Amino acid sequence: MSTSRLAIRLYTYRGYSAPWRVSIMLKLKQLQFQPFFVNLPKAEQLSNMYSQINPLQIVPTLEINGQLLHESMAIAEYLEEEFPRNKLLPKSPLEKAIVRSMCETVNSGIHPYHASRFYKYVHNYVSDINRQEISEPFLERGFTALNTLVEKHGGDYAFGNQVTIADAFLYPAFRGDDVSYLVNLDKYPALKKVVENLDQLPEFAYEHPDSQG
Repeated sequence: MSTSRLAIRLYTYRGYSAPWRVSIMLKLKQLQFQPFFVNLPKAEQLSNMYSQINPLQIVPTLEINGQLLHESMAIAEYLEEEFPRNKLLPKSPLEKAIVRSMCETVNSGIHPYHASRFYKYVHNYVSDINRQEISEPFLERGFTALNTLVEKHGGDYAFGNQVTIADAFLYPAFRGDDVSYLVNLDKYPALKKVVENLDQLPEFAYEHPDSQG
């Protein structure tokens, strides 16, 4: 697909992990995009308009020339296949599977346990919830697993010395606003080293909700 005629819109909210991943990947692919901010604290994702865009009522949604894509992993795979420059997956099937497993560790082992939907659901059953007490055991398990994978396969970045989609998933999970309040990130030195290297890359610049457009 020619990039000169692309109209790309990312439905996002700054500071939230999943759309931040997609923003990073678009920048790494050198694709220009228009952010469209869905104000999650004000529940704009529940509006009739956005429900037509994303039936699950979450961000991100990536719109490319009128086509809507959901779920950050599916979006990552699409961007890698459709825009092969600046590759974000290694060459061999085995290495690709390892990178994907890192991403899914973030998806299933870390992200759900500090998402606002998780706390809202728990609040239905426990009126006075302690976020750290609820989340910490799950987050420690997820970060420990990811740290082990990066210890084994990492280099300057999550997988060797090539920036991959694993870095796009890891960075927001580690640098997100609330995570450091819920779990001691110093316990994961392999992840910390990678994230500090990613701090030097402009594509990974922190997106704080206070700068919401």
